[in-house]
Formats: sequence, structure tokens, C-alpha cells
Amino acid sequence: MKDTVNMFRLINKKIVGNYHNSVLSMRQMLNISGIKLNSASRINKYVTQVGSLSITNAVLQNGLKVSFEAQKKLFHVTASRQALPPLFIIILRPLSKIAAILFGRTFRKWWRALPPDKKQDLILRLKRNKMVLLASGILASTGVVWYYSSHLEEDPITGRKKFIAFSNEYILQLAKVELTMQSELHKDHFLPITHPAYKRVAKVANQLLKSNMEIPELQQRNWVVTVVDEPSVNNAFVLPTGHIFIFTGILNVCTNDDQLCVILAHEISHVLLSHMDEQISSLHLVDLLILIPLAFIWAVLPDAGALMAQGLSEYFTKVLFHLPFSRALEAEADQVGLQLTAKACYDVREASAFWAKMSVLDKECEWLSTHPSNETRQLVLDSLMPSAIRLRDDCKCPQLPLVDPRMLTAVKQKKAVI
Repeated sequence: MKDTVNMFRLINKKIVGNYHNSVLSMRQMLNISGIKLNSASRINKYVTQVGSLSITNAVLQNGLKVSFEAQKKLFHVTASRQALPPLFIIILRPLSKIAAILFGRTFRKWWRALPPDKKQDLILRLKRNKMVLLASGILASTGVVWYYSSHLEEDPITGRKKFIAFSNEYILQLAKVELTMQSELHKDHFLPITHPAYKRVAKVANQLLKSNMEIPELQQRNWVVTVVDEPSVNNAFVLPTGHIFIFTGILNVCTNDDQLCVILAHEISHVLLSHMDEQISSLHLVDLLILIPLAFIWAVLPDAGALMAQGLSEYFTKVLFHLPFSRALEAEADQVGLQLTAKACYDVREASAFWAKMSVLDKECEWLSTHPSNETRQLVLDSLMPSAIRLRDDCKCPQLPLVDPRMLTAVKQKKAVI
């Protein structure tokens, strides 16, 4: 009992850190990503009741829908199976790691206390049954492959195969929790519907949504605009429920409505592409796969060495898998968002101009970030620009201005360097 208490003291800081990271990573994914949500209402209907959390929003005909109280109706979907409570899953992650650590450490102590003759006897038994062990390993690996392949779904927009492990009901429960947290956190800073900034966002969002109404994933949501008056926050995100949160900080960075549309289209694309569902699923799968290596680490190394090895393994897992995967999803949202912007008849060239501007304002190390660097995003969007312009022309949009905003941004960048 004393050894167990000492062990918990030794790893307490690490485990608590993992718990907080799991909650924060879940909130981060909710902030930057979205899911598919089968709602009971269509986007061309609207409601006008006042929300119980005092969320002030506007009703836009055939477009954005509002009112938090009425949005509660959207949470009633047809459930194919009962989902586990989100809090249970969040707590289960660190608990499963603790269980693996305890198992490995207990095995190490047991092995050390085992007499030499019994150790040798056990080794001989393992050698005699090596084929059984090999077959068990193959069977377990086959089970993992089957689990992965049986949860692959084809995205209806991109056609890409993706791993989805959780039901819409479970993701929706997470979204409800996050919506409540975000509403309570920012409710004192919500701008009224009469504010010019709110009208600006609502106008752009409404045009963006109506121009892409043929997308089923877009039709299946009630879209809500909330503008948060926090000039120091350069952020925007869309929750799985269709709630669009945008901060005045990013609004001030957007030079015009074209750039604002680029931002909104990117965030809405995360929702349409079920990126949050995909990220949580991949995190769940990786957590399962590392339990055995984690137990092995604590079985063969002393406590201090095991802690160091665990920290290094988590760091490399983050750098080599989680961050590149997140950047890939961001790049996909950029591409789909550009198409949404083109169909809404905004100037798609402003997408490249926006990220060129951001590359001057914000320098970041790409391989340690969840997002591609601003320079990378600018280059990729430039490569997609010809097809985006053709799509815009096919939609019978007004002719683009003769002055290319990318040229103006390049001139400003040169002046800034000088």
C-alpha cells in the first residue's frame, strides 16, 4: 500500500496534466472543428423566441436561425444507440492510462520478487507456447484492423475515407456542453442585433449559406450568429449545432466582407466535413493503441525512467501524428471553404490576400502548430485560385474587380519590410 501511495505521488503531476490536456484538447477541437448533425428543422424555417441564456441573435429569412431557447429543439435527434456521457469518456482517458501504468508497475515489482527458478520456469513456458502467443498477437492486430475498417465512412463532399468511431448523439452531447460553456463565458460581451458589426456578419453569413443551400449537410442545421465583443481575440469557430461565434478581434483584421466570408466559409467547412468527429475518433484510437506500450514502459523501466519515456512518447505522438493530422484537416477546410466562397460570389482572391497579411502579423512554427503556417496557406490557396475563379464564373457571379487584391497585399508587404 505504501509503495502504491508513493507511486501515485510520483506520477500525480503527470496524470493530472494529462487530464487537463484531455479536457483542453477536447475544447480546442470543439472550437476549431465540427460534425454532421441531423436536426429536426430545415434551414428555411426560423424561430424568434428569446433565449434563456440571454443570447441575442437575429432572425434572417431563409437563412440564419436564432434564439437559444428554440435551438434546444435541435438537440432531439433520432438515436440509433445510447451514447456514453461525454464526461465519462473524458475521465476514462486518464483513468485508462493510470490502469496501464499500475499494471506495468505491478508486473515489474512482481517479476523482481519472483525467485530465479520460477522466472526460468515461466520463460520456458512462454517459449513452449510462443505460437499461441503469436496467434494471439495476430488475432488482436486483426481485431484492431477490423475495428478501424468497419468505422470508415466516405465523406459526401470530398469523397475521402475517414475514421468515425462515435455516433452523432455522442458528439452532439459534447456540443451541448461546449455551447453552454461558451455562452456563459462570453454572454456579457455579446453584441446586439442592431450593432453594425453584427449586421455585417449576419449579411455575409446569410449570403454564404443561401448560395450553398444545395449541400445536404448545410440544409440539416439551424445556423445561429453570435458576435463577441472582444477586440483582443482573433478567433472564430462554429459549433456542431450550427452556432457561429466570431470575435471582434478577427473582424477588425478582415479588411472587407470578402475576407470575412473566407473566414466564415472555412469554419463552416469544418462542420460540413465532420472534422471534430474525425479528430475525436482518431484521438480515441491512438489512446487505445498506446495502452500496451505504456504498460510495457512501466514494466521494464524504473519510475523515473518510465515517466521520462512516457513524456517523450506523448510528445512524439503529438508532433508526428496529432499535429500533422490537424494541419491536414485545416488545409481541407481551406479548400472546401474557398469553393463555398466562390459560390457565394465573393472575391476568392481575398483568401490568399488575407493569409498573406496574416503572415506579416503572425509568425509561427508550422510543425509545432495545429494549423499550417500562414505562408503555406497562402501558397496552397494560390494554387487553387484558377479552379475557384472558374467555379465562381460558372455560378454567373459579377465580374471580379480588375485590381487583384493579392498584388496590393504584396506591395504592402514590401513596404513593411523596407
